[in-house]
Amino acid sequence: MATKITVTYKDEEYVLEFSRTTAKAIEDQGFVLNQLTDKPATMVPLLVYGAFMKHNRGIKRNLVNAIYNNLKNKMGEEDEDGFIAVLGEMYAETVSTLTDEATDDEGNAATWKVTKG
Repeated sequence: MATKITVTYKDEEYVLEFSRTTAKAIEDQGFVLNQLTDKPATMVPLLVYGAFMKHNRGIKRNLVNAIYNNLKNKMGEEDEDGFIAVLGEMYAETVSTLTDEATDDEGNAATWKVTKG
């Protein structure tokens, strides 16, 4: 089950979530998770916008920026993850689906073998 965040701003609810498509979209724009702390001015806006993309198609960056600028608990309190940390985890969770092992729940798992010669 993918993690989702619901943000309420000016009585409007926005569901935030990543998909492989939205993760790739922000990567194509230069997002690199490992650079989040080294280049926050570049990476944080990409990460935040990417989280809005899946369920809020066509949302303007200006609106996303306004929501983010007015968001509480961006960095988290003691013993609590903040908004940015949770978004980072959501992104990583989505990207990990590319390398997770398939389950054979319905007998549909693909197999592979190497043939030499």
